[in-house]
Amino acid sequence: MEEITAIIVDDEKEARYILGKLLTDFSEVEVLSTEDSADNALAAILKYKPDIVFLDIDMPVKTGFDLVEELRQYNVSPTIVFVTAFNEYAIEAIKHSAFDYLVKPVDIDDLQETLSRYNAEKNQNELSNKIEDLLKCLNKEKIRFDTREGIIYMYPNDITYCKADGNYSYIYCNREEPPRLITINIGNLTKLLPDNFLRISRSLIVNKIYLFEINRRSRQCKLLTNSGYLAFDVSRKYIKLIGNI
Repeated sequence: MEEITAIIVDDEKEARYILGKLLTDFSEVEVLSTEDSADNALAAILKYKPDIVFLDIDMPVKTGFDLVEELRQYNVSPTIVFVTAFNEYAIEAIKHSAFDYLVKPVDIDDLQETLSRYNAEKNQNELSNKIEDLLKCLNKEKIRFDTREGIIYMYPNDITYCKADGNYSYIYCNREEPPRLITINIGNLTKLLPDNFLRISRSLIVNKIYLFEINRRSRQCKLLTNSGYLAFDVSRKYIKLIGNI
């Protein structure tokens, strides 16, 4: 079996250690380095040009998605295997466009399956297109929003939902930070956001990558975010629309 070179990227020391330890059971895998941030990982990837990058998603300062965007700018295309503690965190985008993902704590059987599939598919052309497909699916271009104090720039899929406040709107993120008030009403905000955002009432827009459940009887939808479940009422006008997505 041909050798596979790999880099592990995770801001948690224990997570890096555990995955590295699991990979020692696979004689064909050589771990070239383990990195604790997206910036350090970028330098290591450019230096070593690994076959696979085992990449944590939720890291401070820059996320795993930010690193993927930077790799495209350098025209580097390793196979990306996302490693996430959140079973529903952007999984719809990831499973359709990244090569694979592993849920923490990583199970050795899942790791075996990922490596076996890599060996089976590595000579196929579509592996080199995965990063481009992933970025399209994640819609990674930042959006500019005006605030009363100035301007903010946000990635669409960092936004979990938006709530109207008169002629303004609040943006809520999938991070531990307060909502941001922007100077645009909910109607115009709907036009500004990409297609993965759904209007569920006169005052609410939700990001469907976090959508977990739709209950037509109670006219409610649930989102699953890093902080847990969020439940929202859906107006009669919109319940049929979101039930067909």
